[in-house]
Parts: sequence; structure tokens; C-alpha cells
Amino acid sequence: MVVKVINKNQNKFYFKLGVFILIFSVLCVSLLNALGMNVDKTYEKGNGMYAHIVDYAFPCIKIANSKKQNINKDTYSLKSFILSAAGLDVNNPENIISKEVSFLGEVLPKSMKSECPNESFTLDDKDVVKTTSGSVQNEPSKNVNENVYDPKLKKTLDKSKPEILIYHSHTTEAYKPYPADSLNPTQSVCAVGDELVKELGDKYGIYAINDKTVHNVVDYNKSYTRSGETLDRYLKQYGDFKMIIDMHRDSDVPKSKVTARINGEDVAKFMFVMTRKNPHFDKNMALVNGLVSICNKDFPGIFNGIYYYDYGINYYNQQKSNNAFLLEVGSDINTIDEAKGTSKYLARIIAEYLNGKK
Repeated sequence: MVVKVINKNQNKFYFKLGVFILIFSVLCVSLLNALGMNVDKTYEKGNGMYAHIVDYAFPCIKIANSKKQNINKDTYSLKSFILSAAGLDVNNPENIISKEVSFLGEVLPKSMKSECPNESFTLDDKDVVKTTSGSVQNEPSKNVNENVYDPKLKKTLDKSKPEILIYHSHTTEAYKPYPADSLNPTQSVCAVGDELVKELGDKYGIYAINDKTVHNVVDYNKSYTRSGETLDRYLKQYGDFKMIIDMHRDSDVPKSKVTARINGEDVAKFMFVMTRKNPHFDKNMALVNGLVSICNKDFPGIFNGIYYYDYGINYYNQQKSNNAFLLEVGSDINTIDEAKGTSKYLARIIAEYLNGKK
């Protein structure tokens, strides 16, 4: 009995010591950052500071990452998910510091209070094209169509074969007021996919599938490899689709840049990400240009441009079909309602492209 009591007291002591060391480490790194002393250039973006500390304090949950794969977005891994589940916001470490050491809540520099984690595609100005066919207006138009739905574009729903496949390489990307990454499909891009499927089916008779397989948690760097395997299974089962949409959301973008006011409501803008060197690029771009042309005509202000890469990661799987593209709906700064609100405009644009060609 005496031995058990001693072991129990020792465990409590080591646990408290570990917690103290972790908090002290966080405080030290935070103060160094506040003074402009970057502790590690590798962790400049996103959840770096906590990842740095956790790697040293808790090596058992460190996950090795391949930087060759992770060229466009910062790593979202099992480690960050565990931290989030434990109440540690890896994207906003100052919240933990100010909670544990209350007087810091008012003195932390603004650079540590960013609302947006760095998970966006990294682009130079030359990679961003704001127009493809016609002029793209980034400011909301005062003369938008009052009625989004067009009954002339509706056809009889046929569920024998889906026309559109939606999937998500970065399945956990979520919107306000939720964490930046969430496994709850009602909080993430999966919810936007569900809303788009509903709009397409109910209003336009277009059968679409929204696959919610999680591809990015176990190893973020292999997200596109895993989502490519999911896409292969659908192609094997159904053959090609009229549209294959890898739906994401952007991040680290001011809200004014990713939000449009249309028909009296705020909705998330959307953009495309395309890979020039993929063998289907010309066919993929023909489809995207058709959608952009309709969007500029019907709902100017909601389209936010096209981002081009030569290769991306695995061509973002766009080499698998003539009809594949990557679509980003809003950013992490948008609310889930703003992102879901975009779905009715996307559905109308898609319906005009597919059903308006009769």
C-alpha cells in the first residue's frame, strides 16, 4: 500500500512538472516571437509555434512530414487534431498563453492575433489570373439578378448515373464560427458540398454525389494521393462524370476579398485552381471558362479568379478526367452560412452550363 501511494504521488508530481514546463516553454517562445526573434524559420506559418513546442515536449505524437509534397499548404496532421481535441487552438496559440497568464491577454502583439491560419495556396502575382473570358468584377454589382432560380433549367431527375462528383482532398477545412479544421461534416466544406448536391437535385434535376471521405488527417502530405484513390473508385464504378469537383476553402485572406453582397445577402466568393501541365488542361479549362462566362453574365462579383500551377500536387488529380477542376469556396474567415449560401449560385451556373445546352 505504501508503494502504491508513493508511485501515485510521483505520477502527480511529474504530471504537474510536465504541465509547468509546457506552459513555461510556450511563454518563452511567445515572448521571443513578440521581440521579433524567430525561434525556427521552419515554423513561421500556421500552427508552427505549438508544433515546435509539442515536437520537443511530446515526441510521441510527432509526425514526420515530406516537404516535397507539402508545397502549397501548411501541414494539418494527427498532431494538430489531437491538440484541437485537447482545447489547444494550434492556429491561435496566444489564446492559451493569455488564458494561463492572464496579463498577457492585453499585451500580445497584433501579429500573434491573426484571425486566419496560413493554409492557403502560395502564389505570386503572375500566378493569379482575374479574367479568362470577359471582364471579371470583384466588387458586388448593383444589377444582379433578383431571382437566382430559373425553372427553365430544370429537368427530370435521373438517379441511374450521377452527372457530378464532389469530393474533398482537404476534407476537414471548416468555416467560422468553428475551428479551422473540423471532422464534423456540418462545419466544413462537406456541408457546402451537401448544399450544392441538394440545390442541383431539387431545383435542376441534376444528380450529384458529395463524397465525404476524410483524406487529410492521418498524413496531410498525402491528401491528394488518397483523394485520387477515392476518385479512381468512382471512375471505375460510373465511368467519367460531366463535372468532377475537388471542393476546398481558402485561408489567410481578408474577408472583404472573399465575400460578395448579392441579393441582399453576404456569400462567399469562389475561385478555381488549375494545373497547366496536366494532359487534360485544355479540356478542363474549356469547362471552367464556360462556367466563368455564365457567372460573369448572371452574378458578377461572386467569381474570385483562377489560380494556375504548372503541376501542383499530383496535378490535383485533374489529369484523371477532361472535366475535373479544383474549386475553393470562400475562406476560413467566412461563416458556414456564407459558404453554403454560395451553393445556390453555383447550382444555377452549373445548371445553365449543363441543362442550358439543350
